[in-house]
Amino acid sequence: MTKKKSEKKVAAVAAPTKIEWINIFKTTYGYWRYWVKNILADGGVIKFRFVKDEGSYNGKIATAKSEVQKAKQVLTEYKTKNPDTVEMWH
Repeated sequence: MTKKKSEKKVAAVAAPTKIEWINIFKTTYGYWRYWVKNILADGGVIKFRFVKDEGSYNGKIATAKSEVQKAKQVLTEYKTKNPDTVEMWH
């Protein structure tokens, strides 16, 4: 067997890009689990997560840098359409 045949071709795989997360609002885990993440998902925001504070069940809503404006718009729109609901983020 020649050297060229024995060498395996390695596919060029692009390294995954690191997502830069931006904290946009504060909330509690209960609000996040039952309402806020569903509001964001229904609004079309794809990359979001909950960042827990140390020692409590409070935390922050974080979104990818590319989706900050979209997430803020979705949450603001929800507040304007539902003014009588509890303040779930601030």
